[in-house]
Amino acid sequence: MFARIVTTLSVVLAVAACASFPPPTNTMAGSLAAVRGAEEIGAANVPQAALQLQLAQEEIARANKLLADGLNERAHYMALRATNDAELAIVLTREHAARNQAVNAEKAVDAVKTPEATP
Repeated sequence: MFARIVTTLSVVLAVAACASFPPPTNTMAGSLAAVRGAEEIGAANVPQAALQLQLAQEEIARANKLLADGLNERAHYMALRATNDAELAIVLTREHAARNQAVNAEKAVDAVKTPEATP
């Protein structure tokens, strides 16, 4: 009797552990939004950011394929990777813009500091 209870309990726990993972619709939506944001701020025009943007787009395509194959958990994690790569593209694009602004500001300061030659 005890062995039967243990066996039944083991089977129930095994089935519960293998329960299906829900479709990662929110994760997919978040990754698509992050990619769209990276595209809108011009990540494709910054070499380092363009690479991350391309990776994110490829990972979304993989996540969609995994989702179609019913591998929801793997699709979830692939979509998370896509979100992270797209957010990195955004950060790299903003960094590039900030560096350009800093260079321009430094040039403006140098221009003010440099005494102009008077005839």
